[in-house]
Amino acid sequence: MQVNPYVFRAYDIRGIYGKDITEELFRKIGIVLGKKKKKFVVGNDIRKSGKKLAKALMEGLGSAGANVIYAGTASFGQVLFSGFKLKADKTLFITASHLPPKWNGLKGYLGDGEPLLKEQIEEIRDEVIKIQDIKFEFQKPKIEEVNLKNEYLNALLKKFPLLKNNNLKIIVDCGNGVMGLVVPEFFKKFGFRVIELFCQPNPDFPNRPNQNTEPTFEATKKLREKVIKEKADFGVTFDGDGDRSAIIDDKGNYLNGNQMGIILGKEILSESKGKRVIKTIACSLSIEEELKPLGAKIIEVPVGHTYVISGCKKERASIGIEESGHIVMKDYFLFDDAILVPLKIAEIILKEGKKLSQLVAEIEIYPFEEIVFECPDETKFGVVKNLITVLKRKYEKVSTLDGVKVSFDDSWILIRAAHTSPKIRLYVEAHTKEKLNFLKEKFSQILKEEIKKTCK
Repeated sequence: MQVNPYVFRAYDIRGIYGKDITEELFRKIGIVLGKKKKKFVVGNDIRKSGKKLAKALMEGLGSAGANVIYAGTASFGQVLFSGFKLKADKTLFITASHLPPKWNGLKGYLGDGEPLLKEQIEEIRDEVIKIQDIKFEFQKPKIEEVNLKNEYLNALLKKFPLLKNNNLKIIVDCGNGVMGLVVPEFFKKFGFRVIELFCQPNPDFPNRPNQNTEPTFEATKKLREKVIKEKADFGVTFDGDGDRSAIIDDKGNYLNGNQMGIILGKEILSESKGKRVIKTIACSLSIEEELKPLGAKIIEVPVGHTYVISGCKKERASIGIEESGHIVMKDYFLFDDAILVPLKIAEIILKEGKKLSQLVAEIEIYPFEEIVFECPDETKFGVVKNLITVLKRKYEKVSTLDGVKVSFDDSWILIRAAHTSPKIRLYVEAHTKEKLNFLKEKFSQILKEEIKKTCK
């Protein structure tokens, strides 16, 4: 077996099934993880290769002497809840998140829901590479199977007592992903009037652009139309595994991670004694402007749900916000279960007695754009490293917390290599559209030239 080291990424293990992600690789990962003979909870999303990879992973874990519990094909939140409830040493979820069907991978968490760090994933990589040529006699493991769906539902019902029999009308778009197994049923139990859109799980994700389940503005066209047509209170969509969501307000407006984070943050800061807020370096200027006056201490971390969750745990922060839609509300779960977002939004609507569009209108959001540039995995970090040197010579306010960020009085740009795909991203935010376009054109050109030079 030849291991491709690039499938071991900063947040997870991810690649194309049958090429770089195989049953043999997952057996070896199981051997490495299981050698300390701890308790593991394993689950998978609805991808066609999910059960096969889960079986292989559990064979490796069991052969190493670990205690293995299989939570089955279930949502991210249900599997992570199972690991927490059963006091697992680690919870392992087989998914490629929002990526197309040919991809698959593995997300690893501690029992409380904190993700494995980049350094821990690199250790797994190095150990797997060491044993890649060794042939093991894998035994059929003794596996305990569990289904904690009812316990998970009851935990959510207890966390949101104000939603009981609420009668709000919600359009639910599961994008044919794994959230179709829980969200429609759960929301009806809460009393929502639920209208379903693409809630039948389908591993081909036929109703998302390019079969990519990322909950983008483009992916929500039919949801936005449906919210307006049905005069719904709001709509919600999820990515393929259910750790991210996007909200559509009653006027059909798409709420990004910053807007959701601010609305949720205002409410959580009013409820919680803790005033610490974690936000990624790519989040909007608006988060500080909206939440600091409420007494919040804003702590910045690199982009990635791993850093948001770890930051919330370390700093005991009430909320963690990532611009792409990962939201952590530590008082509910430490992990970023996307089902919490619409439930909390519904609670806020009922408590405030306002339409969601009214709450959105109270927030100042500035022009923002993310531009994606293709760049091979082998060279993308070198490009960013070179740009750090170039931009430090030219500008005063430069941060290298994650990639390179240049800040101005009314704007900022961030250039960073993607950890999950062969891409470099340029983020731009400014108080005015004119300034945004100026910065976008200028730094796009700088980045293009550096990619061309480095990739010669």
